[in-house]
Amino acid sequence: MTRLAVTLAAVSFLLIATAIVAFDDLFPGQRAVASLQVGDIAPTNIYAPDTVTYTSAVLTRQREQEARDSVQPIYDPADPAVARQQTELARRILDFILNVRADIYASQDQKIHDIQQITALDLDETTTIQILDVDDETWQDMADEIISLLERVHQDDIRATDLNRIRLRLPSQVSVRFEDDRELDVIVSIVGDLIRPNSSENQELTDAAKNAAAEAVSDATRSFAAGQLVVAEGFEIDEADYEALEALGLLRPSQNRVQNIVQALLGSVITIVVTGMYIARFRPSLFYREPRFLILLAALFLIVLFGARVAAGAQFYIYPTAALALLYVVIIGPEIAFIGTLGLAFLVGLIADTPLNNPLELTALVGVGGLIGSLTLRKAERLNSFFFSGLMVAFANMAVAALFNLNTTADVSEVALLLIYGFLNGILAATVALAGMYVVTLIFNLPTALKLIELSQPNQPLLQRLLREAPGTYQHSLQVANLSEQAATAIGANAELVHVAALYHDIGKMLNPAFFTENQRDIGNPHDTLNDPYRSADIIISHVTEGDEMARQYRLPNRLRDFIREHHGTSEVYVFYKQAVILAGGDESQVDIADFRYPGPKPQSRETAILMLADGCEAAVRSRQPKNKNEIIETVHSVIDGKRKSGQLDESNLTLRDLKIIEDIFIEMFQAIYHPRINYTEAIERVRKGGEPVNHTSASDEVNTVSTKPTMPTVKTNKNHTGTFPTIPPSVDDDDDDSPLAEVPRLRRTDETAQPESEVTDGDS
Repeated sequence: MTRLAVTLAAVSFLLIATAIVAFDDLFPGQRAVASLQVGDIAPTNIYAPDTVTYTSAVLTRQREQEARDSVQPIYDPADPAVARQQTELARRILDFILNVRADIYASQDQKIHDIQQITALDLDETTTIQILDVDDETWQDMADEIISLLERVHQDDIRATDLNRIRLRLPSQVSVRFEDDRELDVIVSIVGDLIRPNSSENQELTDAAKNAAAEAVSDATRSFAAGQLVVAEGFEIDEADYEALEALGLLRPSQNRVQNIVQALLGSVITIVVTGMYIARFRPSLFYREPRFLILLAALFLIVLFGARVAAGAQFYIYPTAALALLYVVIIGPEIAFIGTLGLAFLVGLIADTPLNNPLELTALVGVGGLIGSLTLRKAERLNSFFFSGLMVAFANMAVAALFNLNTTADVSEVALLLIYGFLNGILAATVALAGMYVVTLIFNLPTALKLIELSQPNQPLLQRLLREAPGTYQHSLQVANLSEQAATAIGANAELVHVAALYHDIGKMLNPAFFTENQRDIGNPHDTLNDPYRSADIIISHVTEGDEMARQYRLPNRLRDFIREHHGTSEVYVFYKQAVILAGGDESQVDIADFRYPGPKPQSRETAILMLADGCEAAVRSRQPKNKNEIIETVHSVIDGKRKSGQLDESNLTLRDLKIIEDIFIEMFQAIYHPRINYTEAIERVRKGGEPVNHTSASDEVNTVSTKPTMPTVKTNKNHTGTFPTIPPSVDDDDDDSPLAEVPRLRRTDETAQPESEVTDGDS
């Protein structure tokens, strides 16, 4: 999210929050009579304080409008030109029909088509056939009747509103000599289509008549006796009611409107500034890496604040504001839930600053309930955790209700009702938060606890594909997931998130699984045959970009895709870079190291940095097959220290203390994985020869490993250069000083790539 976008979001939040807090006239449920507006619902029965009689402008306007509506439109006299025009048109139409009838060369269908082309008439096929079927004498009589009837009709005033009525009366006006219904239908159809209005409304005269009628209306008066009901509770206030309240002196313009707006604005500014500083200190990634989270959190905050604005009096005790804190814990974590709860409580205190509420009481209700909910919701993936938190919120609400109401003059039944409301509030908060988590997970595809549980199941299609297509990578991912989870737990990071992310971080390897050594088994290393360090590096690096695309296709949350993009940072696939240098005759200037670098970015959070370290350490330790604890310590330390020195952890917010804890956790877990094993074959052989069996403790430093020397196949370049292409061997012994790779940085084989000992193992090849 750009700085401009952050600014716009903050300004939008500021304006909306200010409007919610300040403009109480938008919310009729919690305002006094003095601030009611037209269209509001009366919060209670409103009675006249005094006897009043006044002239009602509203009722007078209503009477004037009724008088205007009672005036009928005034029309001009009939225009004879219309009759002449329509009669002439009728004669031309009849002449045309006569010609069509007399056309001996046209077929019946052609004649029907020609007559139906007359645009002034709307004749159906049946009527047209009737016109053609009558004999000439009858048609002439019908034509004369059409002209005669049309002239008679236009002698009267015809208005647009009268057309349908006049057309319905036409059959009764046709001469009685046309007894055949078919002939009658033809005459009525043609005349009906040719009738036109000959009298139009005179707008000027009509308006003058309406104005005269309105001016003749006398002013309306309205009276109320003291104690008379003016507006009943629950009824909408119309203009007449508002006028009555104003005449009775019950409506007064707010003397503190400007002050209230300024107060609300300052309160919103304080909330935004404090929250922004808090996020910048503890979760800066929300500003530039997780904009959807920021927008979602702000939207949820405003929705809950709006609901708090609408709630009033004892009703507020049942309004589940703590649901916001519980949702924040699920979506982003408890640290943001804390500041969100405090900001909501602060603004609710400003909203509640009315004679109907105790602002300190409602502030405490929101703040205490939200903080208790944030502190008690630890295992969001468990349903009972929500209701345990809800129960704790319920008890907290009851404590606040007792604190502020037991020492007042309130009736015992009212206090008991508040206690019941407070208890129900907590249960409702848990229910709303649980439902909200489902909705948020479904709509925004966020890595909530429920989503992470779903994605961690082994039967997930993507994990099943990984198991089938890249089984070595699958086992590597499981190991990395265990390492990452334990490290994240130890330093207080999101262990569930990093565990699930580790399961998916290498899914991109499924596209070319054989090019990654953990999947090669007995098939050999395809990079040896490929003989192209640039192509090899591209294949290795592409598992990040391809994995990100695959995650997008499978709709993995964006937060998990961050792990795929960042788990190698901007490190290099060093072995292929050195191979390219060798092929270039040892001239490093001929090789661009950027071609061998992962696209990044570097880890932007503690969780992605933990995954990077676990990935590198697991690959390095598994490759080296350490024989004792010291080798494990050396390997883990070299990987973590290499990542730190190369700057890969600079943007992750990991501290040196975190790195020390992570290193200790990794060493402890690797010791458990690579624990001492007895060489049973050797022990049995010694017993057979009559010697002492191998003692378990004396074999503590022995691990069955096979070490081979790397081979150097000859390769040909496109420059007719014949050189040696350093092959990625099954294993490279770190103590082998006779290796033919002595002229380049010594290579340590990982599960994925050979890496220079001076470089950090990234775990890919």
